[in-house]
Amino acid sequence: MKMMLNWNEISVTTPKALTIIGMAKNVGKTVTLNYIQKVLHSQGIALGLTSIGRDGESFDALTHLAKPSIVVQPQTIVATAEKVSIDPNRWDYLQKTDIWTPLGNVLILKAKFVNQVVLAGPSRNEDVRQLLQCLTRWGTRCTLVDGAFDRQSSADPLISGQIVLATGATLSRDIEELLRITACRVEQLTIPNCNKDYAKRYNQSSAKVLVNRHSQWQEYFVKTSLLSSAEWLTVLKDDCTALIIRGAVGDGIAQALLKKQQIPTVVVQDGSKIFITVDLWRQLKARNIQIQALQPISLLGVTINPVYPGGKGIDPGVLLQKMGAALAPIPVMDVVQEIKF
Repeated sequence: MKMMLNWNEISVTTPKALTIIGMAKNVGKTVTLNYIQKVLHSQGIALGLTSIGRDGESFDALTHLAKPSIVVQPQTIVATAEKVSIDPNRWDYLQKTDIWTPLGNVLILKAKFVNQVVLAGPSRNEDVRQLLQCLTRWGTRCTLVDGAFDRQSSADPLISGQIVLATGATLSRDIEELLRITACRVEQLTIPNCNKDYAKRYNQSSAKVLVNRHSQWQEYFVKTSLLSSAEWLTVLKDDCTALIIRGAVGDGIAQALLKKQQIPTVVVQDGSKIFITVDLWRQLKARNIQIQALQPISLLGVTINPVYPGGKGIDPGVLLQKMGAALAPIPVMDVVQEIKF
């Protein structure tokens, strides 16, 4: 373990966009966001900042618990909705976009000095991508995206190919269970890439499900990719050798695969589309059933929050040591103590 002094200890390059996502509420996502801002700002990186959805309020809308504020470094260019309270003495107005949110169109602002902000960004991934391009035109070298709570689609590699995941004792007060849950999510987000032939076939079709039988592809134009186990079994005949899925995948596909003797190659868009529970994911792994990705996700690190609301939490040193060992070689960081494993 050592002090996290600069960005190079996490990644050899500075990403154009970096998304911070949380596995649950109160796992330290905002604290992580603030710390990464400080690290990059101290190295002279021109920063942008936006969010998927809304964050930065003083109190959580669901739990009514106090929340840490999003602290913005000087000269950071921020994208947030026009109905968010903004003090013109603390911000330079740059632009109004045509990107809509429930709190109005998104504004582009520059912080005059250290500020606090409520971020209210778009929820559609396409709007977020457009916003990132806008921030780049204003001179940002790296934009931090505050991902929505427990929304894995915040990790969509078409928004940001690199992410930091926040986890913590809110998920489980039992350290071994917390390690198990977090390791499962990490494995899902970082599934291996598929070969180019599958990617080519995916791009040639708009069907949600593609099945290969006897070297021939069959398209299934179903309404949702979240089919039940029984529905998947009607698709996964014994002669099925490959399966490409457009959209989210859940327990239904896992249950169906576990019932098959001949296991097809399974390809999904990316790891953020996987919503398979921990126990089923472990059963897939025990059977050597792998799911592959069309688009890679680069997980730069995992941050830990050893405390939970109203309790003592887990010993931070023990949690860092065990989480670091469980997730190696992915860096695990305690940004409050400024140490990493």
